[in-house]
Amino acid sequence: MKNILLFTEKYTIFGIFITILNLGSLFYISNTFWNCIFLFFYLIFFGFYFGQIILPKEKNFWKRFFGIIGIISLFILIQSIIYWFYKIDKSTISFTLILIPILISLQKTHTEDPFAGVENIIDPKLYEQVKSYLSTKMLGIIVFALDLVLFYLLLNRRYTDTLISPWTIFGPKFFILFFFTTFLLLYISQKAKKNAGNLFLIIFHFTLIFTVSLIVFKLGFGFDPFIHQATEKYISLNGLIVPKNPYYIGQYILVVAGHFLTNLSIHSLDKSLVPLFSGIILVLSIYFPFSKKDNTEKNLLPSIIMIPFIMFPAFTISTPNNLALLFSLILTFWIFYEENHQTKETLIFGFLIALTTCVIHPLLGLPIFIIYLMHSIIKIIKKNNLILLSLYSLFLILITPLAFFLNSLRAGEKLFLKNPLENISSFFSIFAHPHWILIERGEWWQKILYYYRDCIKPLAIIMIIIGIYFAWRKWKKSTFTFYFITIISLFISAFFISTTIKFVDVISYEQTAYGKRLLDLTLIFSLPFFIIFWQQIFDLIRKRKTWRLPITLLLAILISISFYFTYPTRDNVSLHTGYNVRQADITAVHFIDKLNNHKKNYIVLSNQLISVTALQEFGFVKYLNTAVGEQYFYSIPTGGPLYQYFRKMVYEKPLKKWMLEAMNFANVNKAYFVHTDYWAPAATIRDEAKKEADHWWELEGGRVWVFEYTK
Repeated sequence: MKNILLFTEKYTIFGIFITILNLGSLFYISNTFWNCIFLFFYLIFFGFYFGQIILPKEKNFWKRFFGIIGIISLFILIQSIIYWFYKIDKSTISFTLILIPILISLQKTHTEDPFAGVENIIDPKLYEQVKSYLSTKMLGIIVFALDLVLFYLLLNRRYTDTLISPWTIFGPKFFILFFFTTFLLLYISQKAKKNAGNLFLIIFHFTLIFTVSLIVFKLGFGFDPFIHQATEKYISLNGLIVPKNPYYIGQYILVVAGHFLTNLSIHSLDKSLVPLFSGIILVLSIYFPFSKKDNTEKNLLPSIIMIPFIMFPAFTISTPNNLALLFSLILTFWIFYEENHQTKETLIFGFLIALTTCVIHPLLGLPIFIIYLMHSIIKIIKKNNLILLSLYSLFLILITPLAFFLNSLRAGEKLFLKNPLENISSFFSIFAHPHWILIERGEWWQKILYYYRDCIKPLAIIMIIIGIYFAWRKWKKSTFTFYFITIISLFISAFFISTTIKFVDVISYEQTAYGKRLLDLTLIFSLPFFIIFWQQIFDLIRKRKTWRLPITLLLAILISISFYFTYPTRDNVSLHTGYNVRQADITAVHFIDKLNNHKKNYIVLSNQLISVTALQEFGFVKYLNTAVGEQYFYSIPTGGPLYQYFRKMVYEKPLKKWMLEAMNFANVNKAYFVHTDYWAPAATIRDEAKKEADHWWELEGGRVWVFEYTK
C-alpha cells in the first residue's frame, strides 16, 4: 500500500498542473468554455483517485462516478465550514481546491497503478459497448433519435410569456411520440442483458423527463428558486449573507463556487443543478448496487424505467430541498450496496454524503444522517438489538421536530404548537388532490384520467409493500427489519410535523409542506423495494412471452400519464394558478424603479412572482423598519404583513384605503399596486383600481398594470 498521487512524479505534476489551471479560472481566465474544461478534468482526475480509495475493486467507471460525487461533497463540506466561520470568495475556494488533493493524497491506495489508462475518460470496453449498440441495434438508434426529436420540440417552444403549464403549448402528437419512445425503450430493455448502450438510453430518456420545465420556461420556473438565486448572487458579491442560517448553505456554496470557477451565470447554474443531473444520478445510483448484489441484476433495466411511474416533480426543479432529496437517493442505494460490501472506505463515502445532505437541507439531512449512522452501527455489531432499534425509531421520529424547535430558539422566534388530535385533517390533506383540481368539471375521459392520477401514489405504495415482502422472503428477515422501522418512523415524523407545528410567515395552504417533504424522503428510502417489485413482475412477463407486447404497451401508457402529471396541468379540470416569471414582470419592476430614479423609498404590493422578480433583479437591496421587524419592500413572503394587504386589494376591493394602511405600516409615502392579466378577475380588478389610484400605467400590451398611490 502506498500513495501514488503523492509519490509518483507524473501524477503529482499533473495534479498540480490541473489545480493551477482551476486557480487561473478563478483569477485570470474568463473564458467559460476553457473554465468548464479545466473543472471537468479536476473532477475526473481527483474524482478517479478518490473513487480508487472508496471502491478499489470496482470498475473504473464506478470509481469515477462515485469519486466525482465524493469530491463535490468534500468541497461542499469544507467550504461550508469555512463559510460558517468566515465567508466564501475566490481565496477560500482556492484554499479548498488545494486542500482536497492534499486530503485524498494522505490516503493509501493499492499498489497497482490506479491511473493506468486515465487518458480514456470512459473505459474502452464501455465505450465500445455503447458504440456497438448504437451501430448495430436499430431499435436503440430509433429510441435515441426519437428522444432527440422530443428535445428539439422542447427547445423550439422556449417561452417568456405567461405559461401556467408547459403542456398548454404542446399538442397530443408530443405525447404520442413520448409514449412510442417509452414503449420501444421498455421493449428493448426487457430483451437486454448487460449493456451500457441501454443504460445510456435510459439516462437520456430520464433527462428528457426531468428537464421539460428547465427547457420550456426560459426565464425560470417556480417561485423558491428565484429567492435562492438572489441569495446566491448576494453571497457571490459580498462573500456572505447575514444572518447566517444553518440551512441551504450546501447548495449556495456549490452554485457560487461553480459560478466563480466556470464563469457561468448563477441563474443558469442554479436552475440546471437538479433537473440536468437527476437522470444520471438516479439511474446510475440504482443500477450500481443492484448489479452487485447476488441475483438482483435480473430484469433491472426495465424496472429502473418504471421509476417515473411514481412521479417525482422534485427532480424537475432546483431547490435545496430537492438537491437534498437527490443526495438522499444516492445514500439510500449506497446503504443497499453496503449490505454486502461495507468497508471502512465505503463508510467514509456514506458519511460524507450524509453530512453533505445536512448542510444542504437539515430537514432531510438530519434524518438521513441518523438512518445511515444506525445502519452502520448495526452492520458493525452485526446484530439487530430491540432496545437499540426502539431508541433509533424514537430518535428518528423526533429529530426533525426537535430541529425546528432548536432553530426557533436560535432565531428568537416563537414556535406555535397545535394539538395533533385536533389537526389530523391537516395530515390527510397532504394526500388529497390540490384545491385547484375540480374533477366534476371535466369530460368523462378527463374524470377517469384525474381519478387515476389520485391513485398513482397509493398504487406505488402497494407495489413497495409487495416489494418488501419479496425482499423479506428472499433475504434475511433481520436485514429488512431496519428498513421497515425506518419507513414507519419517517411516516410518523411526517404526521407529527403536519399536525403539531404552525410555521411563522408561512401561508395557510403551505403549512403542510414540511410534512410532505418528509413523506418524499420516505418514498425515496422505499425505492429499492419498488425496483424489487418490478423485477418480479418482469420475471413473470419473461416467462410468458405472449404477455410482453400488451403489458409493455400498458406500462408505456402509464409512464406517459405520470409524465403528464409530473408537471403542472391546465385544462377543464385543473385550474392551476402557479404562474411563471415573465418578461413583462421584469419590465414592470424596472419601470417602477426608473419612476423613482432608482431610489427604493416605496413599497410594492404584488403577487409573489412579481415580488420574486424584483428580488432577482435588485437582490436584497431594501428592507423597511416596521413594528414587526424588517420587511422587504415588495410583498413577500406570502405569510408576511405586506402580502396580506395585497390579498385585500385582489380578493376584497382595490381601495386606496388598503394602500394607505400599508404605507403607514411600512413608514413610506409612496406605494404601488401591480396587477397582472392572469389574476382573475383581471379586468374587474384593473377597472376598480383605476378609480382611486393617483396614477396608473399599462405595460407590455396589457399584461401588467402599475398603479401608484401617494399620501
